[in-house]
Amino acid sequence: MFTEQDSARQDAAFTELKDEFARLEQQEKAMRKAAGIAEDGEVKVNDADVTPEVRQALEEAKAKAKREGEARATQYKNSTSAAAGSGASAPGSRRQGVVRV
Repeated sequence: MFTEQDSARQDAAFTELKDEFARLEQQEKAMRKAAGIAEDGEVKVNDADVTPEVRQALEEAKAKAKREGEARATQYKNSTSAAAGSGASAPGSRRQGVVRV
């Protein structure tokens, strides 16, 4: 059964994600400002103008972002499975023969 504790945990996880997103948005704005790019402007780069060093740095940044995203997803999965393992039902889980009202 979904309890108030589960709801509170879910709210806390959502708040953490909102805070992380806000932090990343601020970081992006600062980086755009430092590069002289408009906040809402789309960046178009000619591949011929990109040096090998910049290309490598971009690939490393993409890999780091992917790792961090996967780590956050794993952290979320672990927190929901821990709730399921403690006897509390994980959000969105179903039990056969149970009718939710």
